[in-house]
Amino acid sequence: MDQARVLLQDAIRFQQALMASSFQAELIDGASPVLWYGRPTQQQWLTVGTNPSRGEFYERDGAVRSGATQKFYWRDQTLDAYVEDERALDATLAYAGAYFEAGRATTSWFGKPGGAKLEALLEGMGRSFYDGSALHVDFFKYATWRQMGQLRTGRQWMEHPTSLDLLERTIRHVAPSRLIIIGRDNCEAFDGFTHREIIEAYPSARFELGHHMTLGIPMIGLHFKPSEVFVGLGNGQDVFGLHHGSYAKREHLIRIGEAIETSARRYFV
Repeated sequence: MDQARVLLQDAIRFQQALMASSFQAELIDGASPVLWYGRPTQQQWLTVGTNPSRGEFYERDGAVRSGATQKFYWRDQTLDAYVEDERALDATLAYAGAYFEAGRATTSWFGKPGGAKLEALLEGMGRSFYDGSALHVDFFKYATWRQMGQLRTGRQWMEHPTSLDLLERTIRHVAPSRLIIIGRDNCEAFDGFTHREIIEAYPSARFELGHHMTLGIPMIGLHFKPSEVFVGLGNGQDVFGLHHGSYAKREHLIRIGEAIETSARRYFV
């Protein structure tokens, strides 16, 4: 807990710097940094996305999430006070740890147990967010009003040296047995990929394999986003005439996951 608290404090300090930058208007001021989604344990696989959405903190009607629908800690004090408030820091970590418990997860992105989305792909690989064998983190730990891909300077701030340092320290803390990087742009920010593949039955689902350059952890890089099917694939068909929208169905995601896992086991031996 102490290491996690220090990591959170450093994430809050970077949030302070961001709130004093030109990126301030894009950030949700009261939203806490999100270190991870789920409870870190040993030998987990770690999926890496982009950044928290505003839906993690706000209801659809614009109200701040609270009570049974609250997913993460909402800050009601200054950042200066927050970074020194041990009770607030522990509450932040507790909310993040309980994300996949008690129905808190955003299933429209992660998927339900036995459902589709990213969870189905993981299921095909023999893992799950809901049994704790997989954990999720984001490249950039801060929620924004708009999607990062819509922001002109979004990538610049994601790849700020402090942001990259926080991400690597997060990976070190979790110490996963495998990394799964989601999205081609995110893959390009990781050094260590050496082998690219296409799944024969799903030729638009491209991925790459390698090892984290400094940590040596096996990595899989997905050039598509299982929870956002047209991101990276486009609204079209593959060479077999299968519409990319079909890639998002549970049965196809499981097969895609199985195929990736077959290649990964062969590569990582």
